[in-house]
Amino acid sequence: MKGKLILSFFCLFFIFGANAKDDRLVILTTHSDTVMRPLMLAFADKYPDIKTQVVYRRVEIAERLIKNYPYQSIDIVMSSSANFYHHLDREGLLSRLPIKYETPDWLLKHSSIINDKVTTFGYSGIGIISNTQYLQKHQLPSPKSWRDLTDPIYQGHLTMTTPANSGTTQLMVENILQENGWEEGWKILLELNGNLASISARSARVSDAVARGIVGAGPVIDNYAFNHQKRFDFIDFDYFDKSIILPAYVAILAESDKHVEAGIFISFLLSEEGQEIVYNSDMAKIPLSENVLSTNSQLADSTDFILDSNKAYHRREVVNALFDQMITHNFPLMRQVWSDIHEAERQENKTSERLDAISKARNIASSVLISENEANSPTLQALFTKAADQREYSDQALAVLYQWRTLEAEKLEQARALLRENKSP
Repeated sequence: MKGKLILSFFCLFFIFGANAKDDRLVILTTHSDTVMRPLMLAFADKYPDIKTQVVYRRVEIAERLIKNYPYQSIDIVMSSSANFYHHLDREGLLSRLPIKYETPDWLLKHSSIINDKVTTFGYSGIGIISNTQYLQKHQLPSPKSWRDLTDPIYQGHLTMTTPANSGTTQLMVENILQENGWEEGWKILLELNGNLASISARSARVSDAVARGIVGAGPVIDNYAFNHQKRFDFIDFDYFDKSIILPAYVAILAESDKHVEAGIFISFLLSEEGQEIVYNSDMAKIPLSENVLSTNSQLADSTDFILDSNKAYHRREVVNALFDQMITHNFPLMRQVWSDIHEAERQENKTSERLDAISKARNIASSVLISENEANSPTLQALFTKAADQREYSDQALAVLYQWRTLEAEKLEQARALLRENKSP
């Protein structure tokens, strides 16, 4: 596996190295090729003399690409991940924009990274995509909230991706943790994940699985749902009551020698024509001129919950690692434990001892391994922050990961033992 990874980056070196001195404007983005195509075709039609190349990479790979290979020809970065831009800005990898681009005042409060180096070209909200045909078949109501997704009736009918695999999912997780508090937030996350049929490798696969009828529902960014709604009349989408607002960002890398062309591209992106493409194409971002979340007329400028993106950025690696060790690596066992808990709770004529055992098992299964103070500790955060040339965690970090994974497995086995030992007659 490690050899394949090295080979992948070796190939990337030649792909970019061969083009390092050409005249193309290279755009590195976390938006897929399909999503970017209409925008790039319209730009090419209007500015035929500016040749472009779009490179799609996931956030983690994009960060590594920019840091490890700064001599490669990358001019513009486009993504909805605030953490991505926090990181690039902190590392001094962004250039000052050629002109000041205006962002609506109401949108500024939803991001601490919009400045003279980063601007936004649209935004999204988050909610639940659901397949009405699937839900009707299984006699399930449409879930509307994070807490709805923890209801035992949805066990085996949901999917979600991990924050380590998706920048937007990482912000969803932070939405839960910051809105509900650390302890209660993890309770929701742990029980919700106990209801999953599977953990998706990418956030786009959540909406794909729902559209294909593999599962009934899952949390997604709105543009994924909008694109499936264009094709299928059985796809529903509901924003969370306190949906966080997720701006889509664009910036120019400090190493770029095409600031004029990059400025022309960003100006096109923010023009009336560009904004219409952003909204009506598969990119499906809400344009800056609109302040209403599309499907339920919720005013984006009146959303009372504001995500602390600085906190989310600094502890992202800790939260991602904790999620993976508690949930991803213990997924089969966790699913079984929550199935056992739900089955025990449905049983009738429970004794007081049985009720007490079920309550204790639930508390054990829904408890987080570390405190919020520990997660916010600069020492722990530094332990999981990789250097530019570092692909693997340090031995000390790996030891902590093993400890978390093992402790979570022991905790879940403890909950199962309580349920087995105190069965109703």
